[in-house]
Amino acid sequence: MLWTEKYRPNKLAEIVGQESFKLDAENWIEINDMPNVLFFGSAGTGKTAAGIVLAKEFLGNSTNFLELNASNDRRLETVRTSIKDFAQQGKIGDVPFKICLLDEMDGMTIDAQNALKRIMERYSNNIRFVITCNDRSKIIYPIQSRCANYFFETINNDIIYSVISKILTLEGKTAPPEDDLEAFICSYNGDLRRVITELQAAIASKRPLQLQISKSLEQYNKALDLILTSEWTDCRDMLFKMLRNGKTVKDICIGLHDVVVFTELDYTKKFKLLRVIGETEWRSQQMTPRILVSWMMAQMK
Repeated sequence: MLWTEKYRPNKLAEIVGQESFKLDAENWIEINDMPNVLFFGSAGTGKTAAGIVLAKEFLGNSTNFLELNASNDRRLETVRTSIKDFAQQGKIGDVPFKICLLDEMDGMTIDAQNALKRIMERYSNNIRFVITCNDRSKIIYPIQSRCANYFFETINNDIIYSVISKILTLEGKTAPPEDDLEAFICSYNGDLRRVITELQAAIASKRPLQLQISKSLEQYNKALDLILTSEWTDCRDMLFKMLRNGKTVKDICIGLHDVVVFTELDYTKKFKLLRVIGETEWRSQQMTPRILVSWMMAQMK
């Protein structure tokens, strides 16, 4: 079984980090009511887990909970059918309201978001929405303003180390050398889910952690090789493929940054690449991903 699922939090107290959210959620549970909420921040920081925990705390295991991945079910028709039908139906049993978790809503179309806004208003006596996204700027302001907004920070490395140590103990696995484990954790930039996933893979394959880090950066090393040999079209196409496979521009920038930093390069070339990567990550809040990747390639020439 995947450790990310086996050790997913089931109670509010089991969520690590995100103290501001946890404090408010404790009050919601006490008064048996909550607002619509919007969780935003980097991947692997517990946004989806927090939404599921809220549903369990308020509803238990019931049919009053609907979870949709909004980046897959992003069409207007999904809002007009699945979500509206769920919002219209009465609560089953003794629960304060129904809950709809819309995961990765920054992938939902603007038309669909506008339709959702009207459902949030019309059925506010019957349903609460929990919305998660990486990029809040892609959520229309009327929805943002109808939610309590919580930024989910990247998880502190010390907290991740504590979580990983507990999992290894429960699984009966021998912990890797402390220095190797700390370096492994640092390489994933506060993404707890990714750390757990990659650690399980490394242990299952009996692969040293340093080799696992190298494996995770393999595609970025290949991209850097294409950049250094001026094979711009091949590099652009490779990065486009990564976008299609679910990587964000921020993910790509972090990966490229890490391989550039640890590659022996002329300082002038190294700092030019780092400057372009940094500006690309900054622009990722405003520009279309494919256009931005093409822009990055042009700036690196």
